[in-house]
Amino acid sequence: MNLNFKKQKKLSVLILCGGKGKRLRPLTKDLPKPLIKIRKKEILGYIIDHLKIYGYNEILIASGYKHKLINKFFSNNYRECKIKVIETSPNDDIIKRIQSIVSFIKEDLLICYGDTLADIDLKKLYNFHIKNKCLATISSYEMRSDFGILKIKNQTKIIEKYLEKPALNVWFNIGYIILKKEIIKKTFKFKTFENFLKYLVKNKLAKSYKHRGLHITINTVKQLDHAKKLLSVFEKKIKTNE
Repeated sequence: MNLNFKKQKKLSVLILCGGKGKRLRPLTKDLPKPLIKIRKKEILGYIIDHLKIYGYNEILIASGYKHKLINKFFSNNYRECKIKVIETSPNDDIIKRIQSIVSFIKEDLLICYGDTLADIDLKKLYNFHIKNKCLATISSYEMRSDFGILKIKNQTKIIEKYLEKPALNVWFNIGYIILKKEIIKKTFKFKTFENFLKYLVKNKLAKSYKHRGLHITINTVKQLDHAKKLLSVFEKKIKTNE
């Protein structure tokens, strides 16, 4: 790859770990969602292992719900890394968590969700961000139907085409968002991360990096079970990037 690694060192990393994970109850009654285990390791552990492959050993954590447990996790794990945990309110919007770490960032900021695994090549992502001179780069993934889709002729009701769980050409945000420092300052004008993203899109300040590899988001017990099935594939694909 043509990416100058020295440039990449200017990228700060933030993992969002503050939400309550209500859709994963009762598992999140006593644990924050990023500390839920997939097999023998916490979700947060897989994310950090992925980051370490690309040389990211200085990581910011915006905690909230069960903050003390996040802190305890890092007192026992990843002591070779420079991890800074910043406590925010469990009820804070993502925008507040980003604002809480502004004073610690270098130039650009990579934002990762604490419940999402993706085998994104972070060098290619950052190269895309630099090459396209983006103020904001949002990683996206193509939505796929869970059902067989029928194309039906209106008048005769004849089925003209059947597609089994097709890709829908609809792309959704999976995190792994890179923001330039100058645009991060704009976050203080917004009360929600959603409105900030809408502002970026409305003003054509954001571009999408389309990820076509593996993506796992863990919001529900069903998704957690699915993640367990995909885990070996995820680990294998991550190791190929070492």
